[in-house]
Amino acid sequence: MISTLVTAVLAVGVQDFVEGAEVGTAEAYVALESKGKYHAEKIDKAKGNTILKGSWKFKEAPSDEKNGHADVKVATCTGPACKDLKKDYALDFELQAERAMTVRSTPPDSMFPSGSYYCRYQGCEKRTGVELQSKDTKPRTMNYLLDSLIDANRKRDVTVVWWGKKLSEPAGKTRIEYCAREGERGKKGAELVAQDLGTLAWLGKLDAPVESAEKDCLWDVRVFVADDATVPEKRR
Repeated sequence: MISTLVTAVLAVGVQDFVEGAEVGTAEAYVALESKGKYHAEKIDKAKGNTILKGSWKFKEAPSDEKNGHADVKVATCTGPACKDLKKDYALDFELQAERAMTVRSTPPDSMFPSGSYYCRYQGCEKRTGVELQSKDTKPRTMNYLLDSLIDANRKRDVTVVWWGKKLSEPAGKTRIEYCAREGERGKKGAELVAQDLGTLAWLGKLDAPVESAEKDCLWDVRVFVADDATVPEKRR
């Protein structure tokens, strides 16, 4: 639906992503429209669609264009799923890269659910979020891994990849973990990432991905990159 291109340099603030954003799947659609108008639909071919309307208000974090908060108020609802869906909710946004955003929804299973999103041209799509982390791995190596995972995904359009915050301690051996927030999504994503990284012989043999001890994660897959991992120099 949307071609994948994620860079590590932030050119816009999170409000640019959120203002007028549309989030959609085959089953649901959410629009944070201009002038604070909110519109959402839950699609059910058997029982009929549920339509919600209301308002939303954005608040940017002080002195931090990468973070923001929005409160969604549902005023009206028509359709069979109103009992479950006619609920106000809150959203906390964090811009991870130019087109990568994480969202914490309260409650997490709202019409705009928690997780990782790929955003472009005011359209955001929930995807399997892949975060790369290291302490002192050379930037050239990290950028190579980032580009490799993005290139491997171009025909799939199922992941969104970014370079995460620097670790305070060495990562040790390069390894892959997945988040239990949406266990099946995380596990499948981790296996896909392991398959892609397995083609890079210079990384060495990777162990099978394991479930992360971190439970409150918005990423789905995390790759810890060893400090001594080094992409080979190009031969002329």
